[in-house]
Amino acid sequence: MTSKEIILKAVDLPAVPMVAARVIELIDNPNSSLQELQKAIMADQSMTSRILKIANSSFYGVRQNIDTLSDALSILGLKVTRLIVLAAATRGIYKRFGAVEQKLWEHSLGVSIAAGVISLIISHVRREEAVVAGLLHDVGKVAINNSMPDKFTQILQKVNESKLPLIIVEQEILGFDHTEVGYYLAQKWGFPDLLCEVILKHHSIESLNKYTDPYIALLCGTIGLADAICVRLGVGYIRPLPEIDLGIEKWLKVLDIPENEIDKIIGIFKERFIIEKMAYQN
Repeated sequence: MTSKEIILKAVDLPAVPMVAARVIELIDNPNSSLQELQKAIMADQSMTSRILKIANSSFYGVRQNIDTLSDALSILGLKVTRLIVLAAATRGIYKRFGAVEQKLWEHSLGVSIAAGVISLIISHVRREEAVVAGLLHDVGKVAINNSMPDKFTQILQKVNESKLPLIIVEQEILGFDHTEVGYYLAQKWGFPDLLCEVILKHHSIESLNKYTDPYIALLCGTIGLADAICVRLGVGYIRPLPEIDLGIEKWLKVLDIPENEIDKIIGIFKERFIIEKMAYQN
């Protein structure tokens, strides 16, 4: 069997939640109105809250408080709103929400925030796409954990004991990894091609030179570096894991960021992670 056939047989890839599907349908329909879109979003209180919080996030630098959905949509734009709705919908695919799931969510949030910080240094990486790609990059882990929680716990335990990158342990135990699962889920959910590629390639430095569009490599590099920083600091794990090498120096080279900038990036990230984590949890 091919890798895709193995994955589809082993992992349940959930359908996009109904409210998210309706919102995406309206955004993609040029004849739909802003009022219809607002009504659809407001049917999901958590999604409405998430959009307002992201619009008020420090990433957008808005001076006044944004407290209406119409203002938030105006600031974010429809393209970004579509991505945020997809990202928010991933929270709804958790079949349970215990300690493992909390760590998965914290890691995705951490990578999102770190990617936003990195995008401040790489001005030609669009911050909104970096932030949302960070939230979505590990959606494959959620699908694996939902389908085979005992196996996923075994994988996490081996990562902690062996100090090997999670993607290697997944291949050893499952025969596939979360990037492949996430890629097929992203395709099923209708994610933009750019996001599908980032989900698949955010661990694959060596494969980035195949892209004729340099922006794909830059966005993959942004998420790859953000992910490596969060693993080193233990964001989404039970402890810091500096011994697991996810190629921070290589990602810096891909992004043309001087190595002496990494401490600055990590310092800004630590401050923002505390603030943004509190905002998301509340």
